[in-house]
Amino acid sequence: MVSRRYLRSGKTLVLAAVALAVLWSNPQVLPVNKPSWMPRFGEPGPPTDRQQPQEPLPRNLTLHLLPHSHSDIGWNLSFEGYYHTSVRQVLRRASAELWSDRARRFTWGDLAFLDMWMEDEGDTANGVLAGADAVLTWRQVLKELMLRGQWEVVGGTYVSPDEGLTTWWAHNTIVDAGHRTLATQLNATTRVGWQIDNFGHHNTVPHVLSNTGYSWLVLGRMAYRDLYDFASKSTLQFEWRSSEHEGTNGLRTHFLAEHYGLPSTAFDFDHTNVCDEDVLLGELQQLARRHVRQYPAHGHVLIMMGDDFRFVRAARAFGCLDRLISASRKHESWRDMKLQYSTMTEYLDSVQPHLDAHAMRVHGGDFYPYQDKPVEQYWSGILGSRPYLKWLVRDTEQIVQHVEALVAMQRMRGTRAAWSTLELHLEFCRKQVAIGYHHDAITGTCTDDAFADYVERLRTAARVALRIGHVALQPVDDAEQQISAAYNADQHIGSAYNTATRDVDNAARDWLEIAPAQCTDSACVGAAVVVTNTLLAAQDVVVRLRVHSGSAVLVDETGVAVQPVHVQAVDSAYSVEFVVSVPALGARGVVVGNRTLYADAPMLRDQIITAAQAEQTSLRADLHQGGVHVRLRSERNGVVRIESGGRVVRHQMRSYFTNPYVQSSGAYIMHSFNLMYSIVFWIFGGMLASGLALAWLVHVGTRHILWLRHVRVPCSPIGANGTSTAGSVVAAAIGSVCGAISVLYAAQKVSVDRLDDWTRGHGVFLLAAPVFCAAYVVGGALRWRKRRACVCVASTALGVFLALALGRAWQSRAMTFRSLQFTVEHSNVCSTARAQVTEGTSVEFRLCADTPYLLQASTLVHAPNNREIIARLQHGRGRTLELFDGASMRQRRASMWTPVPGTFYPAPLLARLGELSVHVRQPVGVSSLSAGMLDVLVHRSMTANDFRGLKRPLIDKHPARATLFVDLRPDADPVAVNNRVNTPPLAFVLPPHANISPHSALHSAVPHLSLVGIRAESDSVDMRLLAHRSTDISMHELLRNTAGAVRVHGDWSLCNVSAVQRTETQASHVHLRSGEQALFRLQVDYDRSSGLSEKQHKN
Repeated sequence: MVSRRYLRSGKTLVLAAVALAVLWSNPQVLPVNKPSWMPRFGEPGPPTDRQQPQEPLPRNLTLHLLPHSHSDIGWNLSFEGYYHTSVRQVLRRASAELWSDRARRFTWGDLAFLDMWMEDEGDTANGVLAGADAVLTWRQVLKELMLRGQWEVVGGTYVSPDEGLTTWWAHNTIVDAGHRTLATQLNATTRVGWQIDNFGHHNTVPHVLSNTGYSWLVLGRMAYRDLYDFASKSTLQFEWRSSEHEGTNGLRTHFLAEHYGLPSTAFDFDHTNVCDEDVLLGELQQLARRHVRQYPAHGHVLIMMGDDFRFVRAARAFGCLDRLISASRKHESWRDMKLQYSTMTEYLDSVQPHLDAHAMRVHGGDFYPYQDKPVEQYWSGILGSRPYLKWLVRDTEQIVQHVEALVAMQRMRGTRAAWSTLELHLEFCRKQVAIGYHHDAITGTCTDDAFADYVERLRTAARVALRIGHVALQPVDDAEQQISAAYNADQHIGSAYNTATRDVDNAARDWLEIAPAQCTDSACVGAAVVVTNTLLAAQDVVVRLRVHSGSAVLVDETGVAVQPVHVQAVDSAYSVEFVVSVPALGARGVVVGNRTLYADAPMLRDQIITAAQAEQTSLRADLHQGGVHVRLRSERNGVVRIESGGRVVRHQMRSYFTNPYVQSSGAYIMHSFNLMYSIVFWIFGGMLASGLALAWLVHVGTRHILWLRHVRVPCSPIGANGTSTAGSVVAAAIGSVCGAISVLYAAQKVSVDRLDDWTRGHGVFLLAAPVFCAAYVVGGALRWRKRRACVCVASTALGVFLALALGRAWQSRAMTFRSLQFTVEHSNVCSTARAQVTEGTSVEFRLCADTPYLLQASTLVHAPNNREIIARLQHGRGRTLELFDGASMRQRRASMWTPVPGTFYPAPLLARLGELSVHVRQPVGVSSLSAGMLDVLVHRSMTANDFRGLKRPLIDKHPARATLFVDLRPDADPVAVNNRVNTPPLAFVLPPHANISPHSALHSAVPHLSLVGIRAESDSVDMRLLAHRSTDISMHELLRNTAGAVRVHGDWSLCNVSAVQRTETQASHVHLRSGEQALFRLQVDYDRSSGLSEKQHKN
């Protein structure tokens, strides 16, 4: 019989709750499946025997050994560093070992390295094979191994990109470049996708791959709760469909039950020469029994036999694996198991009959955010690491995407040019952009050496692409020499630029320059400035030009003077800015000429317009441009109030702190200081409990405590003798309020250095002593018994937890507590207000003539160590966060109990929260912690290592600029605006006799279509179009100079070699649904154009 006083005291209930929590948090001791939403302490294990799979386990198992080597493009070493250190040896030695034994298999998934190897020594005699085979080239050896089925190339993408930060155009281009590389180098293709090391998986991937010839996809990283959910239901093989694209085909997906690495270090033959058959066979059996329960009951188990840069010692590895396979056939314990080599396709073909006969689980979402372990182990840091590299990838992508369309556009006009030469170099540029999107590149998870290599590759690709654009616009006889010269790192292409570029490293990239050889005060030969637009709608753009002559004039194609909007004399040159309206998929030109030829046009020196600058101490700023008026008002804590047209948006720079000594953040992992606050305030709670306990022990049941003997407190319900519930309620209220207020005060006011010290035990008496004394005083004055004291302590802990969980927006801290002071400049081009937030951080608000409806909120950051820098925007009460990747809007909404790092999602192009639309020209991480609040992660630098493979801490001292384009119109179409923001025109300086007449490849603009890939062939142009709304298209009426068009079905990749059968239908009239993409082949009508075909040109 349980005593009533125990029931009244609640001890039984408390103990029962604790026991249930412990049991429920351990999936190994429960007879039922645990819901995926329940918290767990430690990584989940595989299903136990009591968690029966959906189908009976097969009696006979086949173990498929998959030898492979995972090779990152650039991580701890650079691309070429890895190639010369290990990858080249792996490719050579694995090929030689497979040649010597036809039973062996090898799988390769990193196509960029294979491309480099073929270019390096693909046509070189191998010299290592026995006998007459020694004269075979490595290309011949590899082709033969692929024909035998021994060597399989999986993936088919040029690199394995980060799926969340990659744009729609980049996804398609990476697949295109991979397919063309595989076809060109080895005359091969693949139908198996391979994304085994990506940091989360986006549901764009099954949509892209299922429409480019793939039938299977292999994934390798899933949030640990998702992994447990899929594994416990034996559904790690499932059908993955894109929920945002209606009518799309699903893609059968195999998820690796464990890491893609070796079963254990005993199999790491690159670092051990021990081959204990009994031990290794025993480990394989255990692994097989563990894995078989997590997949459908087909009896086939895939065992990954490889890891990062493995099989350098291929002979040792294959030798031991051969012995294991041979021994397993004689071993009594292997009577019901079979061990064999397999490629990925051989394994998938083995499981195909079972999956065809049974229904597969269908998954329609994605796998974000990625969390490999509990307690804030979210890989959200990748969204803010190395922001300069993120910007440079996108800037180069914009240039390359534009130039490929420009080349095709000129091809459709019949312009004479060496198209094969242009496409050869343009393919190099596409591959560099693809490398920039690798999951260790754009995420910033690489060393400084690899970072420098990525930067140099991207800058080279931008220079080469701009030179290709030059040659396409103005064909020359020495095209190869001119383009090859652009590979020189010392050469700056000042005669071409991206009109959207603002490079913090090289301001010269932000301007177009007329060289002194073309125009000076003494002699001005002149030049033509041609601005090209690849958007399927007209654009107005501001062109920034530097001219070394004050007597030069600007005129259009008819000789009429062009009125500059800004002219300024700078260092014996003139900075000129003017606005050009460029037709859809077309070009427009302006002549910079000599005054003697255009007597009616005013000279530049007579049109100098200087910017007006306001006083630096102003707390207010008014920006005007194109009829739009924006008021900026500075408030406390660095908040800027933005008012326009009755809308109010608040902007603030904030930061999260990380402790390098406790659960540190690194290149991958982001922590929001949550754990540090918890540690600090468990100390707080401990001191509170100690003070109350001492107060109770010293004078139990008395009215006085030591020196408080003269303090008289009536015996009310909150006193010692009170029996009502009010006393406990008051104690709970005091504790919870104390805990909540204290944690929020520390989050905002206590110095970071002090918090760092407290979590390491340094100077903790500054926290402990006051809390202890306050608890002693309160406990004594109110004469609390132990029950009330326990309630107060427990409520304090509860208050800390609720403050951290519900007050997530307060876990970051304003970067300054003062009001910002603006410096304002007004010109006919842009109105700008600048303010210094901290010593290393400044903000700039710009309203420009070409996009007056977009306020540019730009932040220039030199990130301090151990800080996560964010820009916070607040407007309205919107709760649903929508993200745009170039093809579809994806809704995101995190649980209110999700820690801050788990609420950040990748935003490659656009984030929309209610009526607040924010466009970006570089991928960022965004989060919404409360209604109407949008946080954008812009920079970070960490001195600690989070031990996810990167050998050094990510200390990023490179300055970066993050620009947010805030749409001031609540009813604007965000997709159309984003296409405008992220498809900026290019400008080129050509000889004065160049054709500058306005022209367009379209008969009419099509605002709801996007061009997401185009490639010029000898007598045709392949074009991919994406519809953002349901659209009817008449191809003959849409495009000029086309003799006809066909729609290509079955595969929309821009490659002539496909894994599926393609069909073609006439495409005179086409209807595209919203979100639908289609591939068209256009026949160029040379009779209606002014040029010749390449074949005619050669003749």
